Amino acid sequence: MKKILLFSIFILFQVGFSQTKLNTNSPFLKGVTVEKVEDAKFDYINNAKISWDFSTIDLKGKQVSIEVVTIYDCFNGVNASDFKSQFSVLNKDNFSTKGSHQLIHLDQMAKCFKWRVVVTENREKQVSDWSYFSFLK
Repeated sequence: MKKILLFSIFILFQVGFSQTKLNTNSPFLKGVTVEKVEDAKFDYINNAKISWDFSTIDLKGKQVSIEVVTIYDCFNGVNASDFKSQFSVLNKDNFSTKGSHQLIHLDQMAKCFKWRVVVTENREKQVSDWSYFSFLK
């Protein structure tokens, strides 16, 4: 009986907080670009500019965010496990359909980061695969 109760709680938890992969051809993912920007002080560093344009997408009932995780162990790429911080450059509090955010190497105090797009609709969360960016040239 205890096993059935625990199993039903597990199933309810999974249904209530479902998370699926965002399709690689999704217009949300195609609306985000990350480009390298030359650093003014150091010739061996690239800063990053994350830009997004969701103006052609129907956003009714959807929340879009872009999550960034700064990484210490850059040699592991996207699979890194030693993180400095996690934050959102775009979320429901500062949302705009079109914009950009610049990530400066010295402000982040990390050599690389990974980022992903998160779309929430009807309590269902869709996340893209992590993408990797290195500040080092």
